[in-house]
This record gives sequence, structure tokens and C-alpha cells, in this order.
Amino acid sequence: MTVWQALLRPAVLILTAGLFFTYSGGYAFWFFEPTMLQRLTGWSVQRVGWMGPVIFGAGLLGMLLFGWSSDRLGERRWHFAIPQLTAALALGAWFVLPQSNVMLVLIFALIGFGTIAYLPSFWALPSTFLSASAAAAAVGFINCIASIGGLVGPKIIGVLSERTGSFNSGFICMIACWIIASVLVLLCPRESTSNVGVQQSGH
Repeated sequence: MTVWQALLRPAVLILTAGLFFTYSGGYAFWFFEPTMLQRLTGWSVQRVGWMGPVIFGAGLLGMLLFGWSSDRLGERRWHFAIPQLTAALALGAWFVLPQSNVMLVLIFALIGFGTIAYLPSFWALPSTFLSASAAAAAVGFINCIASIGGLVGPKIIGVLSERTGSFNSGFICMIACWIIASVLVLLCPRESTSNVGVQQSGH
């Protein structure tokens, strides 16, 4: 199997699309989190800054926990989807639960968890159906193409916020991105063990 054949596999293309939506929602949140927190709470810049370790510390803990759990169980897809869906559900809760500053910080902490904890599980996926060299090429390809989402997401959220004067439309957009990403990765074609063995032995 050539590198190009590996990159054009349906599973690789679906993972690329999934990560694109993940990055679109994730980068939008990372870039606008201080602005959103300040506008929605009225807090000072200094106080907003102190919330960063809480919000993204949850992501770090989630990444360590889910990376360990994913390796122990040998499961990748749900260890990707659960954090993403957690972020989507948490942000959706903002529309239905009583709003308060404490609730907002809790929601943002869950989003911080959801937009970071998936990383170890996702990047282990290509090696489950590709040989070592093909998986390395796939990782580079997936990250390169999906990184465009890191430009698209913040741009869309910025435009929506400017035009509507609210973050609600942007929140809905982020929720949609994380749900779409989860569905794509969960539905990603599973390669048979025999196919992997043939690929690796033929490499």
C-alpha cells in the first residue's frame, strides 16, 4: 500500500472531517473563552484570567484520565466521542438551566474537558488500521487538513457574535460541530484485523 492509498482510505477521510469539526468548535471556544466569560459575567480581566487554570485544568485532567482509560480498555472511538458530547451537552445546558456565574464557570470547565480530553484516543485511531509508516503519514495529513477548522471556527463565531450582539448563535454552532465530530468518528469504518495484518506484513 502506498502512502497515497492510505490517505485516501474512507476511514482516514472521515477522521479528517471529524477532526475538522472538532477543531472548529474547540478553537472557537479557546480563542473566545476569555471574552465570553468577561461579557457574560461582567468580571474584570484579572478575575477572568484566574479562571483559566480551572477551565483548562479540567481538560488536562480529562486528557490524562481518558488516555489511561483508552489504553487500558483498548477502545478509541467512544473515548473521543464522550468528551465531545460532554462539551456539547454542557454548552446546551446554558440555554435551559438557570444562568449564573458559577454555572457558567462549571459549563466552561466541562467544555475545557471536552475539547482536550479526546486527544490521546483520537491520535491512536490511525494506527489501529494502518501500518506504522502509513499511520504516521495519515496523522500528518489529518492534522494538516483539519487545522483549517482552527481558522474557520473562530471566524464564524466572531462574525455571528458581531452581527447578533450575542454569543448564542456561536454557542449553537459549536454544539453542532462537536456533535457532528462525534457522529463521524463513531461511524468511521472499522478495518478488519486481517486487513491490518496484510498491510503490515506487505509493507
